[in-house]
Amino acid sequence: MASTPTPHDCFFRENFVRPVIARDFLAQTLPPALLADLDLERLVISPDTFVTEALRKIYSDLIYQIPYRRSTLSVYLLFEHKSQPEHWVLLQLLRYIVASGELYRDQNPKARHLPPIYPLVLYHGQKQWRAPAYFHDLIDPLPESIKPYVPQFGYALHDISARSTTEIRGGVLSRLIQLALRHIYSDQPEERLRELLALIAKIRRDTTALDILESLLRYYVQGTGRLDEHQARSLIEQTFPGEPLMETFIDRYIAQGELRGEQRGEQRGEQRGEQRGEQRGQARSLLRLIERKFGPPSEPILAQITEADSDTLLIWFDRAIDARSIDEVLH
Repeated sequence: MASTPTPHDCFFRENFVRPVIARDFLAQTLPPALLADLDLERLVISPDTFVTEALRKIYSDLIYQIPYRRSTLSVYLLFEHKSQPEHWVLLQLLRYIVASGELYRDQNPKARHLPPIYPLVLYHGQKQWRAPAYFHDLIDPLPESIKPYVPQFGYALHDISARSTTEIRGGVLSRLIQLALRHIYSDQPEERLRELLALIAKIRRDTTALDILESLLRYYVQGTGRLDEHQARSLIEQTFPGEPLMETFIDRYIAQGELRGEQRGEQRGEQRGEQRGEQRGQARSLLRLIERKFGPPSEPILAQITEADSDTLLIWFDRAIDARSIDEVLH
């Protein structure tokens, strides 16, 4: 049985699959010399995942495929969503390098070379990142005589934890998402959410603003465990006083009790309530993605999604990233 996605996993996947955020994030993160040869406007998000069920509580991953010279560069974005660094992150990266190479061979039997891969680790935990930076650092002892026969590679680390000095740059959307991840462990979640809402105020005319706002509120209610929907509603009203659009948003997403039901389920620690809350969150994420790609879903499709279990919703969400029709998602 598939593990239940964490609030961190859901927030990461909901927002880093948005092409506008993905392109801006990579434009600010990849080396300038590499960017000069990339066509980010033609970026494609792969539906594949290379994180095993046993590791889902530690990692989430996304694969961005970008035209690069005469080939395609795969940016493997591995999101470490534990509160402390995972010592064995290089093993997960090696799993991807090997598995993607085998997949490429199967799809291109006449090829004699593999396309390039850029391994990128995103970290937002509470403790300082001290995981080994190169694969040879995991081997002990490693005599000089056998070094040539042991794989050696590293990764780019984008550390946005509150302990790091990483400057978060780029457009409002990508900065907002990264700042939300950076401050999720803050002991002042209400103040941090207030700052994030001020950023959303700058983009409230953007068509994705309400989607991101709903995702952000759910993340801070579920991810911190110290905010409830009443506090969230109060912050929205303070940030957007008298704005009809925000009043409609409040009525739709908060006053109806969706966030309240999820929060109460977590606070009581009742497994059944938690599962229902997680499933509602997964269903809303999938419906938003479908609506953005294919338009508003029909009533039968809406019913099918809202009644699906967590495992099925996760499969459908992964399919929807690259699907060309709703039929490809649900069948």
